[in-house]
Amino acid sequence: MRHQIGYPELSTHTFRKTAATMLDRAGMSATEIAAFLDHKNPSMTQDVYMNTLKGDTRAGAVMQEQLKGMI
Repeated sequence: MRHQIGYPELSTHTFRKTAATMLDRAGMSATEIAAFLDHKNPSMTQDVYMNTLKGDTRAGAVMQEQLKGMI
């Protein structure tokens, strides 16, 4: 089915990861997201599902702020 619709890499994990990313961006804690995903250990949620974008997002925002008016 995934191949038929043109997304062979799509999986249920993809949807879980997307949900976790959305909740993480909204500021929810690892404990809250773990409960939503029905994980027993919030550290696993954090290691596998969270913080994949925070460094990049924050660094970009910091750089943009620091360079404001320079370029």
